[in-house]
Amino acid sequence: MTLFETATELRVRLEAANAAQVGDDLMSRGLTLRGNIASAAKYLTAVESYRAGIGQSDATPLAAKEILEAVEGLREALAKSGPKALQHESAAALEGVLTAQIARVDRWVKSSWSKNIAVAQESLDRVESGDLHGSPADRTIAQSRALKIQLVRKTDPVRDRAALEAHLQVEGLSACLERVNELVGELQAAIAAIDAGRAEMASEVRAALKRAISVEGLPLRDVTPELLADLQSAGVVDDLVVRKL
Repeated sequence: MTLFETATELRVRLEAANAAQVGDDLMSRGLTLRGNIASAAKYLTAVESYRAGIGQSDATPLAAKEILEAVEGLREALAKSGPKALQHESAAALEGVLTAQIARVDRWVKSSWSKNIAVAQESLDRVESGDLHGSPADRTIAQSRALKIQLVRKTDPVRDRAALEAHLQVEGLSACLERVNELVGELQAAIAAIDAGRAEMASEVRAALKRAISVEGLPLRDVTPELLADLQSAGVVDDLVVRKL
């Protein structure tokens, strides 16, 4: 029996129990349990849809056998004891199994979603390092795309699908994946443009920029009038800031 079927059966039993004027505490317990079962079933169905959507052939780490055994335990208790079974260990056992399994699936969803964006990690690290000296326009693009990708990576694609779609301004998982790939491509292209522009700079300028982003930095005493003129000519002098070590 599936979780959906179990939730439906429990609803029917609760309606019968209500007609028989079962105590409020027992009814409340039953409604809570049914809600938890229905919520778990809906979430796990959404996860399966997500798994198919990202082209993941491997099954989720869901221990279906444990869930089925817990479901059968509750059904047997309900058959023997009626609504009073909701106060038995079988009801708590099912809730415990669902909580543990959903936690496992949650971790899998987050991990699999991060893997979809792993290709951008090198570029994200580059932006984080601040090594974007060059075209201001390309730097702005790189920073904005990196910020968006980081935000998207932290957004749960199953539980927070609406927020994910809002961030990406698209609808549907396929469109989200496509837009993420576009963002990664735009980030990489912006960094490539920065590197291409840097390759055309004088060797002294490239060396100065490399030192500037290092831990030691570029000491002011080494910024000669000639180097300053070269930095100004390359259009990167405004990228440099004075920092105290």
